Amino acid sequence: MVHLPESLPVVLVHGGLYDEPVMTGQSFWVETAVAPMLRRRNVDVIVHERPREPTSWSEEADALAATITNAGHERVALVAGSNGCSVALRLLLDQPELVHRVLLCWPATAGDPVVDELARIIITDVHDDATADRLLTGRPIRGVTSDELAAITAEVVLYPSMPENKAHQRTTVTQLLATIPGVLLVGGSPEPIHDEFAEHLFAFVDIVDAFSKVHHDD
Repeated sequence: MVHLPESLPVVLVHGGLYDEPVMTGQSFWVETAVAPMLRRRNVDVIVHERPREPTSWSEEADALAATITNAGHERVALVAGSNGCSVALRLLLDQPELVHRVLLCWPATAGDPVVDELARIIITDVHDDATADRLLTGRPIRGVTSDELAAITAEVVLYPSMPENKAHQRTTVTQLLATIPGVLLVGGSPEPIHDEFAEHLFAFVDIVDAFSKVHHDD
């Protein structure tokens, strides 16, 4: 009989895409008290630091895979925020053996002309149009296609941005619900970078804590 641990290691994947100031795992998950509170609950937490100026989502997925394997883990639960959702899904699609389940929090909206044009200006200032194309292509979120999402068999849970905003629109959540098989919707709050998130901190940590637990049928 195979003995399963009571909980899975949780890897936190922060948001941001060429932001100024640079968004980091430290600012997104640690300084907002999410990671420290999870650790006080004995959740095995790894705070992943994404590349600062990635040129593709595959590059990002490879960096995330390295964080997981370097920590000595074979399979984890991913908790991703904003543009980090693209990283988590790319890893799930490219290296599914590393990912047990995914919690997509405040998924960043793709395809909005104003949002994408601003991002393109920032990315091309560092790299070029080809890099911007690679990073901004994808629906309903960047870095993946709807056909890829429709083929996912792993457990995926959505935690939306509430209230919605230009970068994190409700329509993105609606499209993900309609595309990913069996996806679940839970809770919702502002993103951690907003002061209002503090009011939702305990509820969010409760969700991540429960998300880390191994089910009897896993």
